[in-house]
Amino acid sequence: GYLRGPPPLDIHQLIHVPTMGTFQLGSAVAHPSRNSSSGDIVLTADTERMPGLELFADPHSLDGEQNLIGFDDLDEEDEEEEVPMARPAGWSDYQASWLEGVDENDDAQTFCTQQSIDIDHGEYATSLNKKEKDDTNDDDLDNDFAQRATHKASLQQASADKEALEFPDELELPPDVTASTRLARYRALKSFRKSAWDARENLPGEYGKLYHFASFKSTQRDVLRDSQDICGVADLARFERGWIAGPENTKSATDGDDMEDGSEEEDELEGCIASGTYVTITLLNVPPTTYATSTTTFLTAVSLLPHEHKASVLHMNISPSNTSYTTSSLFSPLKSKTPLTLRCGWRTWTTKPIFSQLNLNCDKHKLEKFMGRQGFLALSAYGPVTYAPCPVMVFQPTPTPVATDITLMDTSVLPTPSANKRELVAVGSMLGADADRIIIKRVILTGYPTRVHKRHATVKYMFYNPDDVKWFKPAGLSTKHGLQGHIIESVGVHGSMKCLFNAPVKQHDTVCLPLYKRVFPKFVDTSDSGGNSDDLVIL
Repeated sequence: GYLRGPPPLDIHQLIHVPTMGTFQLGSAVAHPSRNSSSGDIVLTADTERMPGLELFADPHSLDGEQNLIGFDDLDEEDEEEEVPMARPAGWSDYQASWLEGVDENDDAQTFCTQQSIDIDHGEYATSLNKKEKDDTNDDDLDNDFAQRATHKASLQQASADKEALEFPDELELPPDVTASTRLARYRALKSFRKSAWDARENLPGEYGKLYHFASFKSTQRDVLRDSQDICGVADLARFERGWIAGPENTKSATDGDDMEDGSEEEDELEGCIASGTYVTITLLNVPPTTYATSTTTFLTAVSLLPHEHKASVLHMNISPSNTSYTTSSLFSPLKSKTPLTLRCGWRTWTTKPIFSQLNLNCDKHKLEKFMGRQGFLALSAYGPVTYAPCPVMVFQPTPTPVATDITLMDTSVLPTPSANKRELVAVGSMLGADADRIIIKRVILTGYPTRVHKRHATVKYMFYNPDDVKWFKPAGLSTKHGLQGHIIESVGVHGSMKCLFNAPVKQHDTVCLPLYKRVFPKFVDTSDSGGNSDDLVIL
């Protein structure tokens, strides 16, 4: 095909074919005439100058001592199901609980074996206590029960999303949960804008595979300036000497100064083909299945700039699409870490991004749990390095409708989701790649003053044990009416505490304890399709 665009094609660049992947360029043939093979210029890539296809870095096992691998969020841990203990057949859970005090040498299984008594794990007792059902319409009852359970779950999810939208940062801990354990990774900040936060502290394990830039703007400026310089040299060589491809097509000048200029141009244009030339390119190591599964017969090949095939943390400035909320009353809001498909320039991949605010005068950016219906926000995701400016489109699979009314039981009126269809939810542009951008999640614990005396107040319902009060005693407090204070001491054994504020407290005020932790994007798990849990498939 024909080369389009201002810069010439360099055979030592990587080539990306949309919907197929990124490949190395083996050779290229420049045809001065499309209908004739005479005068063809063949360029072969030097294997030593070929850029690699490695998307991720290979960190040393002894580097990155700050990475706490395996320190996952406590609320995301999967608890293993406990297997009921062995007991004589027919014993209930209450009867079997008395066997916990039996000596290990005389446990229930040994006793039942000696006495020839059948043992189980509670199945027989469950079957005895199971209520009899009418078997006449089992299928109808099961379908009705499943429909009602699905409808109830959708209502609960819609209610939780609505509450989270109204109070996005407030967290209510159950009485049986210890706050110091549940919020172990959170910290208090005296000032969100001015307090220091180390960008290299407590990084996740996948950060060791990503590429970090000392200054992405400087790198982008140097790469684009080099590309513009090559464009200028190629245009001048083609206009003055009819250059098409390779250094051998350039005619040398007679003057000494012109000879030096010509040699410099030959070095810069070595392995390049002028824009507008009809070429035949050969890509290396293209899997036959990749081309066989391609649904298009017209292919587009795009050359990548330096570093554009390296994975890092990308940040994009996006805004909701005008068509993304046409049926907003039927769909739940879009949350952070939801699997989304990003179309960034010519490349497409699926990842789990997070949303955050765009703070111009602060090095920390607050996490947004949901994408708003209007306004701008930043989207951060793992992906290949892309230089700005570059358009971005965000797609999600057609969402599952959520019934918002208890009387809405006829699901035939709702649109049917499809796994193969995607909906455009946001558009925007690329901001850059910065793995050190700090995105902070905030949670707020609330309590209520029960006894008030001028600047002193006894606060309840924020904690439920005195150990948590002592743990969070150094943290500062604030109220919804703008007061500042701190914890003095714990009162009693139920988590009440005595607090002091900088002004008299009102009885109807609410005491807040803001806590913060850094959050990161996530990879989409592709282990089911033969990939790794931390992998990117760039198409």
